[in-house]
Amino acid sequence: MKHRWLSLAVFAAVGLLGRSACGQATERNLFEEKIFPIEAMSHFAVSDDKLAALTDAQKQAVVEARNDLMAMLQAIQHRGDARKYATQDLVAKYGTSTALAASLIEPETSILAAGVSDFAVGKGTIRLNFFAVVSSEGNIIVSEKTAVLKETDAGWRFAGFE
Repeated sequence: MKHRWLSLAVFAAVGLLGRSACGQATERNLFEEKIFPIEAMSHFAVSDDKLAALTDAQKQAVVEARNDLMAMLQAIQHRGDARKYATQDLVAKYGTSTALAASLIEPETSILAAGVSDFAVGKGTIRLNFFAVVSSEGNIIVSEKTAVLKETDAGWRFAGFE
């Protein structure tokens, strides 16, 4: 009987600690959601002439390429397999997802936000100028690069970065 009460007391204490930790996590998340969101002050825009020159298929391709870029950056940030967004040539060049990620960002760097600032559409190629706001060694840095995507049977895949 004594062991039962002791077990029940331990179980109750663990439950209270768990709820307290969960409450703290929720409070922390709510606070972080209020204090750290990124606010757009302005936005990048496409010129009327550039937009008019795009076909509907090209517009859709640019949007798909942008979505692939964000998915690849998410994969890099969360240590996923970024190679699934790359061409076979790029995969062969870097071999591992970690090596591919290292070609874009330094080790021990966190991607905080990213966006596209410009694009160019060619035959079977899309170039996306993009920026990433990263945290590295306690500093916030904006990194700018250009992603070159090639059209493949599987969709748009990254062929390189400049």
